Amino acid sequence: MDVRISKHDTFGRMSVFELDALREAFRRSVHENNVTELQWAEHAELFVKGMIRKENRAVQT
Repeated sequence: MDVRISKHDTFGRMSVFELDALREAFRRSVHENNVTELQWAEHAELFVKGMIRKENRAVQT
């Protein structure tokens, strides 16, 4: 397993630390929004799209 401190490598992969933070944020979102296990797939898709939008906004500024 490759553990990086930098945000992304040249291939756009995320570090283990970033993945852990993303997983924890998703768990929090599931809990805060009372998402059932049956709704996880749809919620995950919306969650990831929202994270991508946030990152794109941060990069543009």
